[in-house]
Amino acid sequence: MANLDLGLEITRPAKRRRYFTVAQANRSLVLVKRVVADVILGYQDLLDLQEMLEVSQVSGRNMQSCRARMQETVENLQNCLDELEEMGVEIRDWALGVVDFPAMADGREVLLCWQFGEPKVMYWHEMNAADAGRQPIKTLPIEMPILT
Repeated sequence: MANLDLGLEITRPAKRRRYFTVAQANRSLVLVKRVVADVILGYQDLLDLQEMLEVSQVSGRNMQSCRARMQETVENLQNCLDELEEMGVEIRDWALGVVDFPAMADGREVLLCWQFGEPKVMYWHEMNAADAGRQPIKTLPIEMPILT
C-alpha cells in the first residue's frame, strides 16, 4: 500500500483477535466485499484529491474545497477501517483490496487471504509473509478445519 503524506491521520482501534475458519471467512465476504469496495474507491479518490491539491497549491485555486473533500474522504475511509476491524479482519492493500483473516493452523497463527474480485478465500500465508507467501488453502496443515 502506498503511503500518502496528506497531513491527515487515519487511526485504527486496538486489535481484537478473532480466528476464522475458511467457512467463516467465506461467509463474512458478503459484508467484507462491500466495505472493501468502498475502501478501494475511497483510496482512489484520495489519490485523485492529493493530485488536485498539488495543482491547487500551484494555482492557488480550490484549495479549501479540495481539503474539505479530502477530510470527508479520510473520515469515510476511517469508518470502513473501523467496520473491518470490528469484523476481525485487516485490509492490507487499499488499492487492490487485499484482506487478511486471522486463523489457527497446526497450533500457530496464520492468515487466510482474500483479494477483491476473488470468488472466495482461496489462499493463506504465514504471519510474517506477504503476497509472495500466499499458498493455496489446500496446503494448510490438516489440523485446520477446511470447511467450504
